[in-house]
Amino acid sequence: MKFSKWMFFLSMLTALPAFAGVTLKGTGSYLAAPLILKWMEAFHRERPDLSLRFEVKNSSDGISQWLGKGAEFAATDTALSGAEEKKANGRAILHLPAAIEAVVITYNLPGVPSGLQLSPKALSGLFMGTIKKWNDAAIVDANPGVKLPPMDVLVIHREEESALHDLFPDYLSRLDPKWTLKREKDKNLHWPLGQNIKGNPKIVEKMRKWPGVIAAVDYSFAVQNHLPMAKLHNQAGQYVGPSAESLTAAASDFLSLPEGFQVVLERSRTPEAYPLCTFAWLLVYQDTYKTYHDHKRGAALVDFLNWAYSDGQKLEADLGFVPLSEVFLSQVREKIKTIQY
Repeated sequence: MKFSKWMFFLSMLTALPAFAGVTLKGTGSYLAAPLILKWMEAFHRERPDLSLRFEVKNSSDGISQWLGKGAEFAATDTALSGAEEKKANGRAILHLPAAIEAVVITYNLPGVPSGLQLSPKALSGLFMGTIKKWNDAAIVDANPGVKLPPMDVLVIHREEESALHDLFPDYLSRLDPKWTLKREKDKNLHWPLGQNIKGNPKIVEKMRKWPGVIAAVDYSFAVQNHLPMAKLHNQAGQYVGPSAESLTAAASDFLSLPEGFQVVLERSRTPEAYPLCTFAWLLVYQDTYKTYHDHKRGAALVDFLNWAYSDGQKLEADLGFVPLSEVFLSQVREKIKTIQY
């Protein structure tokens, strides 16, 4: 059979890489960044024709960049508010839960093992500066039999994680209205005391040098570095430490996700649930062509999302994230099918 020149041209076109010259960009959450970057690395091996980038920044800045059409998706630790959704100018937004992530409270207290119990009042007071000594009654009363030293509390916190869309600042703001009083229009949490430290490794370095330190770090990082982790008081009235099981338990209130997928895991009333956890959310526009006017960018985004919610889920546990249940995954995959490109 002889090929015409047009048939030859078409066969050459189909042989070209589908996403040559296309860049898929994400932005946002420090907490979710290890997972997103690992996904991109693995996905690029399967689609080397596609250029992938992720700009790590606090969740609020990532959302702002994405709303300004500076990225195809944003990663955030909290869902958007109604006021923020209005900034999309009527474009429908999908909140896609990607995994369950967590922050832990770690400390350096000689002679005090992992598992120190901290009530909401104590946790807020420690970071607010109203609790100044480790043998304060708010801590002692929750830890019978534990000998707490009369040592000064030294607060350190991550420079990168200050936005109210980041997990720990958002959690503090829910514990105590004083964290956001008179700051309703400000997207950042203003720490009243303590040192700003850049990155988890630097925090650990300071912790090992300074007895009395308290800090919040990523769950996966705490596990890898064998750091002591506090148990926190959950909605069921129990003190629970972070683990794969307690993070899974936080989502067990839901047999399936509600319409819109926006749930707050810290409010779980399951006794085994660790409260300082959340879904890592991926924000995407439902009609990508209307937003970016580029069919290939939209197709690349959908291709990446389909991979992330199938093969990508296998990478989560090793990074300290909890994969979605099959029921949740099925719902998210159906939602991805509604993306127009």
